[in-house]
Amino acid sequence: MPQISCIYYERSPDAKVLIPSTIVEAVTNIPPRTQRNIISTGHVRTCHNVADSGPDPRGRKGAFNKSETSQVKDYLVDSTTSLDDKGAPWQDVVEDAGVALPQTYHFKPLGPRDMNSKGIQRVLKQEEGIINAVCEEEKELRQQLADERYEWCSNQLKARPYSKDWHNVYFCDEFHFGIGPQVTKRIKRPMGSKSRYAPENVHRKKVTAKNTKAKAREEGHLNLLSIFVVIGPNYRKMLPYDCGNSNGKMNNKVYIELLSQLVGDLQGKTLYQDKDSAHNSKAVKAWATKNGVSLLTSPGDSPDFSILETMAHPIKRLFHSRRSVSQKAVLERFANIFEKEMDMCKINELYIWYTKRLHECRRVGGQMTRY
Repeated sequence: MPQISCIYYERSPDAKVLIPSTIVEAVTNIPPRTQRNIISTGHVRTCHNVADSGPDPRGRKGAFNKSETSQVKDYLVDSTTSLDDKGAPWQDVVEDAGVALPQTYHFKPLGPRDMNSKGIQRVLKQEEGIINAVCEEEKELRQQLADERYEWCSNQLKARPYSKDWHNVYFCDEFHFGIGPQVTKRIKRPMGSKSRYAPENVHRKKVTAKNTKAKAREEGHLNLLSIFVVIGPNYRKMLPYDCGNSNGKMNNKVYIELLSQLVGDLQGKTLYQDKDSAHNSKAVKAWATKNGVSLLTSPGDSPDFSILETMAHPIKRLFHSRRSVSQKAVLERFANIFEKEMDMCKINELYIWYTKRLHECRRVGGQMTRY
């Protein structure tokens, strides 16, 4: 009714009928200023700020209807829509989806104009949950390596087609933790360049973030504690060890010493290992053959094939949330986190869905996956 009343009021001068603005306000709840805008523009505005007087609250009229926002969403979730098209400006995305770009009416300057990107973004987020997010990135592997990964997945799925067939495969990996001062400190400070460059907030050090951690270790600024971890269904074990060098790289002698402590646990099992020079050496293969230990070596650059790599990130994040200044403190803290985070329920759940990650790798042609 308020809009119909406005139409009558807007046409009343043509009929030479004078209606005082006070009467119009009493009937429609539209203030005199808005009445003058309606007459001068000839455009009936939705009464956004008028208190609802009936059972059907209308609120602000949407720029898009539901079918239009659904059409834009269908366009964005379509697998044939390229990343470049998904990264286009909001106005272009709407038009590429086949939806006419809506127009909004403005008084300064007077007239209609295309809906801006913020308005489109707000509507699509509210109605369809569409956001402008940073695209997930994965390392693009060389075609030769991708083919090697694809072939490895195919062979393993033939040998172990079901997740239950992987229950006799144990996964191993090494963890390295720095002891002492951090290579890069993270401090709490007020925002802004003034606080950022304040002398008391500048960390003067011999090795900056531009240098690698390997460089820091070689120069003796970062001591490491190394821990060898093995997990399997209803099985977990951690073995601290000394690399015998400052760069954290394990040699085949140290690796054989660690495996020697696990010979009894590995009987009848297969040990999954990454393609490290120490793991894949002739000495290790000869030792495994002699002691009846079966080894399964992954292709290079394949952390997504390891269950242990999947669990490593949350463990490292928890470990680095607190400071450890001695080797004893580091070992105790890791053991505590290891017991809590490496629980059997999580490990067994990852085994249940293990073949899924191999199938997904095949679907992307051997490229890296989200695991």
